Amino acid sequence: MKKIFVVITSALLALVIWRAITPNSSIQPKQSPNVLKEVEDIQEQKEPDVVALDKEQATSAINMSPFQLTSTQKAAKAIASNYRETLRFAPYSQPLSIHDIDRLEPNRFIPVTVPNSDLSGTIALVLNKYRFTYPEPIELQLTGEGITQAKVLVSLVDGRNVLLERELRVEQGQAVTKLSAKDTFIGDIQLKVTADVGGDPIAIVAQAKYVQPSAKLVGLKYIDVQGSDLIIALELDVEDAGIYRVRANLFDGGKPLAHLVTKSKLANGKQKITLKAHQSVLPNLSNDLKLTTFIVERMSSVPGERTRYGESLITEIPLHTVDLSDLKREPYKPSDKERASLQFLEGMAQQTPL
Repeated sequence: MKKIFVVITSALLALVIWRAITPNSSIQPKQSPNVLKEVEDIQEQKEPDVVALDKEQATSAINMSPFQLTSTQKAAKAIASNYRETLRFAPYSQPLSIHDIDRLEPNRFIPVTVPNSDLSGTIALVLNKYRFTYPEPIELQLTGEGITQAKVLVSLVDGRNVLLERELRVEQGQAVTKLSAKDTFIGDIQLKVTADVGGDPIAIVAQAKYVQPSAKLVGLKYIDVQGSDLIIALELDVEDAGIYRVRANLFDGGKPLAHLVTKSKLANGKQKITLKAHQSVLPNLSNDLKLTTFIVERMSSVPGERTRYGESLITEIPLHTVDLSDLKREPYKPSDKERASLQFLEGMAQQTPL
C-alpha cells in the first residue's frame, strides 16, 4: 500500500503544479507565439477534480523502480524550490526583466526558414506580427540570396480554399507585400509562399491568427494605492461577455519592472477591470511609471472553445501622478492554496523510496 500511495502522489504532482500556477498566475508558457495550437488554449479547459488510476496503472505503480522514484523526487525538489522563489512575489505582479522576451514581445512572429537548394544559405519568411486584429493588414517579407520572383497563397488552416493570391515585389534580395484585411481571414490562417531562388523553386509556409476583437481596451479609469498594492483600473468596451484576462507590462522609464495580470467576468458594454502591482516590484520613488504591452483575452469557458482576443486602442498609459510613498512596504503573503501546493511539493521531495 505504501508503494501505491507514493506513486499516486507522484501521479498527482503534475496536476498540483498545473493548478498552482494556472490560470490565475501571471506566468505564461514559454511557447513560441506562432505555434498554432497555443498552450493557453489547453490550459483554459475545465480543470479535473479527480485523478484516478486504473488497474494497469496501479500495477505499474507497484513495480516502479527506486530510480524512477528518485527521479520524481529530484524533479519535485527542483520544482518546489522554484515555486518557493515565485511565491516571494504576488502571482498577479511578477518581476520583469529585459530577458523576458515572451512577455516583452508577446505578439512577436518567429521567422520561418528553409535552406536554399545548394545549402549555402537560408530563405526566411517573416510577418510583422503573429496575431492580427481585423482590419489590420498583414505585412510579409521573404529574404535570402537569389530571389527572383515569389507569390503568396492565403488560406485557413482547416480549409482547402485559397482566400487570396498575391505576387510579391522583389527588390535587393527580398520580396515584400502588404495584404489588406478580408473578413474571410478570421481564424487560424496559413500563408504559403512559393519562390524562384537561383533558378530553383522553394516553398515555405507560415501560420498566424486573425481575430475579430471580442473587446476593446479604451483607457485608464483611475489609479490608487490600497495597502501594499498599486491599483490600476482600466476600462473595457466588451462586445462578447465572458471571463476576461488582461495582461500588461509595467515600466519605470525604459526599465521593465513587472508583468501584471488580472481576470474577471465581464458583461457586455463598458466595464472595469483592475490590475494590481505589489510593492515588492515597485521602486521607492519614480516619476516615470508607465503601463504598456496590453493583451486582452476572452478565456475559454467550455471544453473545446478557443481563446478569443480583444484589442487595445491605447499603446501606453503614463502613471506619473502615482505617489509610491503611500504604499505599505509589507511582503506578499501567499494564499492558503499556494501554501498547500508548496507543502505538497516539499513533501514529494522528501519522500523516501521503498
